[in-house]
This record gives sequence, structure tokens and C-alpha cells, in this order.
Amino acid sequence: MPANPSRHADVIARLLAARNGGPLVEADEASEPRSITEAYEIQSGVMNSLNSTVGAWKVGRSAAGQPLICSPIRADLIRPAPDTRLPAETRLRGLELEVGFRIDAALPAADDPDFMPKLAAAVTPLPVFEVVDSRLSDPQAASPLWRLADFQLNAGLIYGTPLPKGWRAEAFDKPIVQLVADGVEVCGGPATLNTGTPFGMLADLVRECHHCGGVQPGQIVTTGAFTGLRFFKAGATLTGSISGMTPITMTFATA
Repeated sequence: MPANPSRHADVIARLLAARNGGPLVEADEASEPRSITEAYEIQSGVMNSLNSTVGAWKVGRSAAGQPLICSPIRADLIRPAPDTRLPAETRLRGLELEVGFRIDAALPAADDPDFMPKLAAAVTPLPVFEVVDSRLSDPQAASPLWRLADFQLNAGLIYGTPLPKGWRAEAFDKPIVQLVADGVEVCGGPATLNTGTPFGMLADLVRECHHCGGVQPGQIVTTGAFTGLRFFKAGATLTGSISGMTPITMTFATA
């Protein structure tokens, strides 16, 4: 039960209204979540009121060694590449290129002595674009807890071709990546996460996530941006490549 239900109810209602075309939410200090737990209570309240289910998870840290944070991703905002996102789906047109893991089977218990090999056997890696947007009026100025309450600025997921069996988790520790916009390279080269490794982030989430039902078979976990968060103009077509994986493509439509 939230520590202050009426306070959370107001924030949840405002975030839901913004998702439905209402005013964007001012990230005021008075309504700000006081802790990660309160931010998760707001996430849960929003998720429970949406006409959707949890189809994926976003996991991260503010920096190496910091507490794990996560957000559910709506199932109705997850689509295969190539994909087109309409202006109504993302006003900010933010994008991150990441390694995701599809959960294919029941997950091992957190205290299982063979946790890591059993986890590897239960998942399949695939490239993903995370679409970034916000229900906050000024997400860049908002506090980290406000952004976490707003689903860590998530607005959906675009997934590519899964890898065949025989993959190695270490292959994603420092892959060669490239992000191209309308034929022009935005960034490229060897890349690492400053918060851990993709498979390590997955493992931490499976062990620690208990809200919104936790991580379940059929969902995807996206593990952190290799390219940083980038914003693009309407009409831009993006192609992302991670070494060893099939490139993925998406477009931000003009109308």
C-alpha cells in the first residue's frame, strides 16, 4: 500500500491524462516521488490503469555500483522491425540502440547455484531500439525519480531478428555498434555500458524485480544504450547495427 495513497493517486491520474492527450505533467517538487519504492508505486498505478499488459522491461543504473532501476514497457507499444512510429506515439523522437533478451522459458530462482547458466538457457538475445518519450513537460529538468515514475521515459520497443543458439554472453560486453540516420553515421565503433554488461544487467533484473508481476516468459528485457540517447527529426529513418546481429531499421513518420 502506498505511504500516501491520495498523493500518488493525483500523480497517477496526471500521468494517465498526459498519455491520453491531456496536459503534460509539471514535475513539481511537492508531488515528486521520495524514493525508488514510491516511483515504482506510481509505475504500478499507471500500468494497472492502462489497457495493456507488461510486454517488456527496461533496466538500468544511474552509474556503475548504483541501485538497479527498472520500468515496465507496454505490450501494445512493442513491434518488430522495420517499424514506423507516428507523431502521436512520440513527440520527442528519442531512440537508443540496445541488446535485448527474450524470455523463452521459466526463469531460475535467484538463489539457484546454477543461476547464470540456467538463465542463459532460458533467453534469446536480439537487437532492439528503445523509443524514448515522456509524459513530463520538461523531462530533462525533471529529477531522476520523476523520470523513473514516468516509466524511465519509455515509449515502446522495436525488436529485430533473434540470434540462433550458440551465442555467448561475452560477445555483448564490447560489441562494434553503428547508428545511421538517413544514410549518415551518427555514431559507431566499440561500445560498452557504463552500468555493467547486458547479460549482467538481465541477471540483476531477474533476481531483483518483484513489481508489476516481475519478469515473465514471453517478455523482452532491454539492457542499456550502447549509443546513448539520441533525438531525431520527423521523417528520419534509422538503422542500428550490433556486431553479430542483423541490423534493425525504423522511421519517425512526419504525419
